[in-house]
Amino acid sequence: MPGARTSRARAAAVAAIVGGLTATAVPVQAATHGPPPAAAVVASGLHNPRDVQLQADGSLLIAEAGSGPAVPCTVPGTRCFGFSGSVYRVKGKARGRVVTGLPSEMGVRGDGSTAVNGAIQAEAAGRGTYRVVYGLNGTPAIRAALGAGGEAFGTLSTASGTLSTASGTLIGDLTAHEGDHDPDSVNGNNEVFSNPHHFVKDGKDFLVTDAAANDLIRIHPDGTTTTEWVFPNNTPPAASGVTAAAPAGQVQAVPTGIVRGRDGAFYLADMGGMVQGLSRIWRYVPGSAPTLLATGLTSVTDLDVDPRGNLIALSYGSRSGSPPADSGPGSLTRIDPRTGALTPIDTGGVLKEPAGLAVGRNGDIYVTNHTLTVEGELLKFPAGR
Repeated sequence: MPGARTSRARAAAVAAIVGGLTATAVPVQAATHGPPPAAAVVASGLHNPRDVQLQADGSLLIAEAGSGPAVPCTVPGTRCFGFSGSVYRVKGKARGRVVTGLPSEMGVRGDGSTAVNGAIQAEAAGRGTYRVVYGLNGTPAIRAALGAGGEAFGTLSTASGTLSTASGTLIGDLTAHEGDHDPDSVNGNNEVFSNPHHFVKDGKDFLVTDAAANDLIRIHPDGTTTTEWVFPNNTPPAASGVTAAAPAGQVQAVPTGIVRGRDGAFYLADMGGMVQGLSRIWRYVPGSAPTLLATGLTSVTDLDVDPRGNLIALSYGSRSGSPPADSGPGSLTRIDPRTGALTPIDTGGVLKEPAGLAVGRNGDIYVTNHTLTVEGELLKFPAGR
């Protein structure tokens, strides 16, 4: 990421954040007419919720990063963990956690504020088992220093169990891949750092974005990993006022969301270094080079596809910066996958630190909100927006 200290600060934020749409340089379609229906609170009291995923049975799964250890860390610069993470399921009127006891790590910043890391995305894998990708914001050595039980951080693994007895097996180790290869060093980003973010199936393989390593990694059925693509750095405009780190005044991509489109291609989001207007959306067909579809967004953390085949992008805020700074209100944007044209979706200004996004079969949009607290919520924006 963008230089040693800056990269760590931004990587720490990525596990929980997204960005907002800016009014820059990209053709914008007409906005939806009429006032937006009010957002409904579907679930509340969520513990640092991250992504939400629609499942084949119509249920929604929310990955909860948890609240860290039972006794919080207090010393600046320290990291500790417990087993307060979980997977939360919404099916009809039923609400509740289907997996508990997942690893949850708390880091203490220099100013004494804390950031929680843990489960970022979860999906059903059948027979009461779930696939979970865990953030890390660190290196293999940092993970090892956490001690026994911290092996899941920085991996895609299975999880099952309740009542704090979660168990699982390794599918692929993204942090080990970064430690062994450091793929984005080709961009001059000479720091080993990993923070896996989102995953999607591709046949028998998985594709995973690593927000701190700035790459897309393929996990093969035998657990081996290969570098699929390295996201290019970006350069803030002089007028942005952003002081970018080396190399050559660039910021790193910070890849986050990934989804398969109706056309079979994969669409990837990057946060553009969390600089206003620098988020990019890429179209990727395996075996060919990714192409740039859209830019002009801010800190996009997640993508999904609506019933008409359009992309929906979720932004964490509307200004440059990462927590604990105020990045402004979050937003939703519809993206034409053929032209890259952007259409803002009116959310009524209710999004605050949103992180995860899922679109229902009828077009309802679900968003995790207030995701840096243990009082997070899942909102539903009705279809037709």
